[in-house]
Amino acid sequence: MTTMEVESFLETFQTLVMASLTPEGNPHASTAPYVRAGNDFYILISTVAQHGRNLLVHSNVSLLFVEDEFRWVQPFARKRVTIEAVASQITRDEETYGIVIERFRAHFDPELITSLSQMGDFHLFKLSPQSGSVVMGFGKAYRLNENLQVQTQIMGQHQKGHGNG
Repeated sequence: MTTMEVESFLETFQTLVMASLTPEGNPHASTAPYVRAGNDFYILISTVAQHGRNLLVHSNVSLLFVEDEFRWVQPFARKRVTIEAVASQITRDEETYGIVIERFRAHFDPELITSLSQMGDFHLFKLSPQSGSVVMGFGKAYRLNENLQVQTQIMGQHQKGHGNG
């Protein structure tokens, strides 16, 4: 497994699956369109939506990129990348805000992005990877660092279950 293969897999997606924590600390799963700049993922989401409110309170998130179901060869070995990240809000007065919004306009409907970026409840969040893992099939699991570079293979012992009767 190479870092280039991980990058190639990530390039096949326009949306990410995100697990965030509600203000009460309960898990919440959602999806959001994203763009990347370097290793960071950027999402433009509303704080009317639960996931937007969550990120204003709890910055730790988990991201999931998973192979489409119609491409499954084996559901137990479905290709996927999981990334643990920290969210931070990018305010409209930051230079990064305009640069990233332009990237959104280039990848999605420009008129829609212009409209959303002008709405008061829509916020731009940067999701900065801290670590992660990639699974590309049975016996093909690897740890990723904060730069999404393949570090080590995840090795484990598979044990057979023992029934009681």
